[in-house]
Amino acid sequence: MLGGVAPIERAEKAMASMHEKLNSEFGIALLWPPYEQGTDRVRGTSTFPPGAKENGGIFCHANTWAIIAAAMLGWSDRAYQYYRQILPLAREDADRLMVEPYVLLPEHLRPGSSAVRYGSQRWLTGTASWTYVAGTQWILGIRPSYDGLRIAPAIPRDWPGFRAKRVFRGVTFNITVKRQGEGNDVSLVVDGKPVEGDVAPLPPGKSEVEVEVTLS
Repeated sequence: MLGGVAPIERAEKAMASMHEKLNSEFGIALLWPPYEQGTDRVRGTSTFPPGAKENGGIFCHANTWAIIAAAMLGWSDRAYQYYRQILPLAREDADRLMVEPYVLLPEHLRPGSSAVRYGSQRWLTGTASWTYVAGTQWILGIRPSYDGLRIAPAIPRDWPGFRAKRVFRGVTFNITVKRQGEGNDVSLVVDGKPVEGDVAPLPPGKSEVEVEVTLS
């Protein structure tokens, strides 16, 4: 999905299967069911307890790519669901995690794991940086492109919109997004003038622009 090589039917089928087989309220597992004992074929993976690390654990770092893939498909509600599942501020089980309640974890143990600790390896930055990218560039949809600032939100259907400010190549883009329908089709108005597509171009000789985005 991320590489753009899968036909849309296959991408949708793969993402639907992932959601059905691997997702939980705590995030998406790497595999399920886990290996219950060591095997020579998979070796290191099967040496971890079931539900821990590569043996069926929930890698939050990899969950961020599922957020992006869902947003690319236009599955905005599901992208936000995956985002919330790993977001520290949305959790109410800090005592079970046994780690700081405000830290994004690179991975934690799937419920039912035989390991004692639920959360582990906090303060590694891969998950934090990719969660930021997934949230800002794909759910909010504000990301750089060669021709200008692309604004293609995949926000949940019940969001009325949002406002954001993004400095890009020395230009401040003041962005107002309003939802007028349940889809993700974008209409742009830049400084009062309609723009084709979803890219706000860099204005010659200006340091600030107003961008109005309508989702339908």
